[in-house]
This record gives sequence, C-alpha cells and structure tokens, in this order.
Amino acid sequence: MTLIKEKAVEMIRRMPEDNMLYVVNILQSLEAMTVDKEKDKQRAKAALADILSMEKKLPGDFDPRKELEEARTEKYDHFS
Repeated sequence: MTLIKEKAVEMIRRMPEDNMLYVVNILQSLEAMTVDKEKDKQRAKAALADILSMEKKLPGDFDPRKELEEARTEKYDHFS
C-alpha cells in the first residue's frame, strides 16, 4: 500500500463512527468520477478511431481553389 493510502486508512480509523457515512459518500462520489473518466476516455478513443478510419488521401493534383470555385458555380450559378 502506498504511503498516501496508508495515511488515508489511518485517518479513517481515527474518525468516530458517526462520520463514516460522510466518508463513504465521499468515496462513492470519487469512485463514480473515476469510472466516468474511464468511460469518457473509451468514448473519445472510439470516436478518434472512427474519424481516422474515414481518413482519405487527396490526389496529388488536387487544387482546393479550383474545387471551391466549381462548388460555388454549381451551387450559385443559377443566381446570375
């Protein structure tokens, strides 16, 4: 057991029984936060894996300005 855990256990041993309900509530809250963080990490990793699986390479001759101009012409040409 680490020194910090030993210190926490010793503090709990010295506490009156009346305060144990508070200690248990605090520990349950801390435990829930730890579980939530782990779930959040797993969800974030899964989301990143999804994004990376959709990654595609652009052709070497890709011209973003030309693509933008073509898209604008296609969408807004009928307004001219």
